[in-house]
Amino acid sequence: MNRVILLEGLPGTGKTTNSYKLYEQLVRNGWDVRWLHEVSQPHPTLFFSEACLTKEEYRLFTEKYPETAEILSSIAEIRASTVGIDYLSAARRLPGQESAAWYQEILQYDVMDFPLERYEPTAYEKWEAFLKAALQDDMIYILDSSIFQYQIFTYLLNGADYQRLAGFVHSIMKMLRPLHPALIYLYRENTEDSIVFIEKQRGFKALESTWERDKERTYYRNKQQDVTAYFDFLKDYADYASRLFEESECEKLKIEITAQKWDLYETKMLRVLGIAHQEAPSCQAKDGTYVNALLGASFSIKDNILTDPEGVHRRLSAKTPTEFFIECLPETLCFFGDDTVKLCGQQIIPQWSETGTVYTRERDQRELL
Repeated sequence: MNRVILLEGLPGTGKTTNSYKLYEQLVRNGWDVRWLHEVSQPHPTLFFSEACLTKEEYRLFTEKYPETAEILSSIAEIRASTVGIDYLSAARRLPGQESAAWYQEILQYDVMDFPLERYEPTAYEKWEAFLKAALQDDMIYILDSSIFQYQIFTYLLNGADYQRLAGFVHSIMKMLRPLHPALIYLYRENTEDSIVFIEKQRGFKALESTWERDKERTYYRNKQQDVTAYFDFLKDYADYASRLFEESECEKLKIEITAQKWDLYETKMLRVLGIAHQEAPSCQAKDGTYVNALLGASFSIKDNILTDPEGVHRRLSAKTPTEFFIECLPETLCFFGDDTVKLCGQQIIPQWSETGTVYTRERDQRELL
């Protein structure tokens, strides 16, 4: 059995959708599974909202800002020579502190701003910590966008050549061999089709926003100064990802997704991984609006469709009569009676999704009578 399953591909190729399908089927087959969504928080291999300090830097930081020591120690990830702090989690525990001196200073250690000379040993150590923890249990890990996407973005934006990127990725793949990794690469033969799909799915403004965010990075020097440079970036991304896949020495599967035959692709993945397809039990979640007053957040359920606080519609799939998978999230809704539900699983960055958060169903007048 593959202990780690890696899903990769350009943005918009279905990595999250198919990670969810695998997660659901593995759980239905009785396996202990942890799906590490691209923006899981905290993330054991990636750095979307992590400040990373050496142990000496961390010691000096907590001496300088002793008011943060207790909170930071409760969320710190202590590794061999570094300390990782999810700064969004820190901000949640110290609300209203985003403008404070300590918070502004910790942002200076944001790994996404590291030069490659500091990023590489930091990231390698984090992957080592992940491997060490994974070897202590029997869990299956699903990672989407971890081994290719995050690394390609990091190296390309820093102007590194392919060989430097490949050397780092292959060193991580070699490290993961004790977990018998399986690599699934989702792609469109024509990268232009993926660009058109991303624009249609996310909107042109989202593409512009990504370009605006990154346009000062090394990759974009001497390129056209508009969003079309980001299209070139995606083409280079596709080329690098394809080469990395071909060079990867592990069990692997490549799926061309232009036809969008998602049931067929799921069947291929399950077959390669040796997972039997299990149908969901026929159960209905309780309709209504569910509120957490402390967060000021709510979601609604109607006919097993959850509308989350961001307005995204997500299908619910029954795990048991009182537990439901949430489409494309590494979490389940766990019901206690008719009116109380708790989020369980691996949270992602949006605060409403925090693991353990309890929501209560609003009762209408007819029910009260």
